Amino acid sequence: MPTTDITNFVQNIDVQTLWPWLLCSTIVLGVRNLFAVPRELRHLPKIPVIPTLLSYVRGEVEDQRIKRLLLPYANRGEPAVIVYALGRWIVHVMDRKIAKDLSADIETYPKEVPPDGLLLWRFVGFQNIILSNGEAWKRHSRVVKTALNRNVPVGEFASLAKKLFTQMGKGGSLHWDDLTMRYTLDAVGTTAIGHDFDAIANGNSPFVSRYNHVMESIANPAYIVMPKLEKWFPRHATIKAIDELVACFQSILAYKKENPGNDMLTYMMEEKDMTDVEFRDNMVVFFIAGHDTTAGAMSSLCYYMAKKPEIQERAREEVRRAMAKSTTGEPTMAELGQMPYLQACIRESLRVNTPITYMVPRAAGKDAVLVGANGREAFIPKDSSVILNITAIHNKDEYWSDPEEFDPERFMSMSESQEKEYDATQWLPFALGARMCPARNFAMYEQRVFAAMLLNEWEWTISPTSPHFDQIQNGFSPFALSLPKDLYLDFKPAAKKA
Repeated sequence: MPTTDITNFVQNIDVQTLWPWLLCSTIVLGVRNLFAVPRELRHLPKIPVIPTLLSYVRGEVEDQRIKRLLLPYANRGEPAVIVYALGRWIVHVMDRKIAKDLSADIETYPKEVPPDGLLLWRFVGFQNIILSNGEAWKRHSRVVKTALNRNVPVGEFASLAKKLFTQMGKGGSLHWDDLTMRYTLDAVGTTAIGHDFDAIANGNSPFVSRYNHVMESIANPAYIVMPKLEKWFPRHATIKAIDELVACFQSILAYKKENPGNDMLTYMMEEKDMTDVEFRDNMVVFFIAGHDTTAGAMSSLCYYMAKKPEIQERAREEVRRAMAKSTTGEPTMAELGQMPYLQACIRESLRVNTPITYMVPRAAGKDAVLVGANGREAFIPKDSSVILNITAIHNKDEYWSDPEEFDPERFMSMSESQEKEYDATQWLPFALGARMCPARNFAMYEQRVFAAMLLNEWEWTISPTSPHFDQIQNGFSPFALSLPKDLYLDFKPAAKKA
């Protein structure tokens, strides 16, 4: 086209008609760039962006999103996929061998320093056993493990269970996830941080209300998908609420310095090399892990036993045999050791409705080709964010027969060596390797004591009209938690056998 013709064409363009097209094109290109997969990750199967975003918009819970979008890839033998979340593409590992290999090499795959600016990290902090690495993590790990080993508070767990039973009165339809949350809050308060939240007797305590408000405020799906919104549209009210809650934890820490007791925080404060920030950050981690996740585990266990009364009755008979000579109604350590079926029920519940769907991301320190259990390879490039997807591994057909079925018998039929192998590869509620949750035994004893005493004293069912009747319904949580929401169970005192 001659120059004069081009000039005439440009001069005759109707700008008013053209600008909407230009605007739309710019938006489309911007969105494409925003969600574009980095070149180094394009070799991995990609979970489509639109279904992922729609899942968040609909408020779909994390475990259901994983089962619907990721699990089909796992069951086809894919060892890893990439998922868009937290403003970036993250590698989700769904293979037990690769998960084990990554967990064993904490130098090459350290915990990632969160780059997303999510307000959750303002609350949790960075100087704790979860997010620290290297020598700092070794120090946190040593201090925490030493404190945990000083005392397994079985008696305190039992005392709080009796207190909860009094609150339950004569039974009836009870808001069970609320009651277990109150129990675990008092348990973590008295045994871990040396503070009585008085949640069992007073479920509406100001501290609990403030914590729930903060967590609900942080959990805005738009900010989870695109954390940059925190910079563009800062949520000043939420930031203020977080800082006020942090100040509450700091006041507890200050009190404990002057009033030491028989609790983990007191034992930790004997370590002179730890700072107040480290104590505070670890205290928040203990609070969340010992409160939310344990309550979710207890609620799930009781749900499955309500759905399968024959399993509930078998567990009750085992508990009563083990505690036949008990005069207090509180199980001893020796008696808990005589309850293998109850232990299997707890383990299976932790598998079927895992309280934590996946772990905090790790940062790949080098390019590596990792080989899965089925021989399939996955190339993980350096600087990738890598997540061990527990829910996918816990529901993979290759690893578990009828994975959605609650079947404690699968653990009863294992030999001791098989159980150790499963714990080291594919039963992962407490993660794997050196960075496995240090409070695993603490949490398991808390559940065993509570469940044994509950079975001894109560029977329970679930109404056919419950929204949970066909399938457990977890509440929405962007923090990788699977916690039953608004679960009502019908309780009555258990019949005493002659």
